Amino acid sequence: MPKNIILNSLKESFSLIWKNKSLFFLLIILQIIFLAAFFYVNLAYQVKILENVKSISDYLSQQKLDDVSVAASIQQQKNILGEDPLLISRNFNDIRKNFRLYLIYIFLLFTFFISISWAITGKLVYKINFVATAKNFLKNFIASLAYLGLIFLFFFSLLNIPLSGVAAESSKLLTKYIPFLIFSIVLVYFMFISISLMHNTRLKNIVQKTLMIGIKKAHYILAVYLVNIFLFFAALSIFYYFIEGNFFILLLSILLMVFSFVFGRIFMIKVVEKLD
Repeated sequence: MPKNIILNSLKESFSLIWKNKSLFFLLIILQIIFLAAFFYVNLAYQVKILENVKSISDYLSQQKLDDVSVAASIQQQKNILGEDPLLISRNFNDIRKNFRLYLIYIFLLFTFFISISWAITGKLVYKINFVATAKNFLKNFIASLAYLGLIFLFFFSLLNIPLSGVAAESSKLLTKYIPFLIFSIVLVYFMFISISLMHNTRLKNIVQKTLMIGIKKAHYILAVYLVNIFLFFAALSIFYYFIEGNFFILLLSILLMVFSFVFGRIFMIKVVEKLD
């Protein structure tokens, strides 16, 4: 295996972009649409959840919860949480409902976008026809459902905790779910390897090849991730530095961020192709 796999793949990725400008531009547009939809869903449900949090906070701030007031309420057989203690549980249930809906929309958005964007990227890399691209889309969709389904099931499990459980075990929640978070990161690591293999690999062989490349040749895959992360954070740094400065440079930094996502997919496919 050649030692300059990463460098060769970088050169070939830029060459493919230059030779397939129309498809690359389509991927850029698709990435922008996805990011716009993603931020819209985030903003819409963030506002709803924050409204519920504010309702709980405002209600609790109106209550007298000092030792003297609590003791007086107990003696008078009054609820220490005021006249409408169920307001807290109602808003907590609304937070849980909105977060569930948010996860469902994000899951569907990511599953569809990953499937179609990687299928079109495969068309750019391999110069395949519409039928082959459609087959890759279906295979990507199956893989995305499997990987993202496991990740989102973990987040859904967080929502099965009752309000009393959150109050009693809030200090233990982070420690309890750290292994699941690590497991989710590992799934994402292997997911993009699997999707990069879809064009040249049957579904029944995907798991075996994914594990072989992801474990035995992890240094190459990690190098790909590091290059892509560097590109993204370089663009992000420029964005924050010029956020109140030069509008033209600010726009270029946003385009560079979008470029980093699209380029990252091409780069990953080229490296995995050489490792396969």
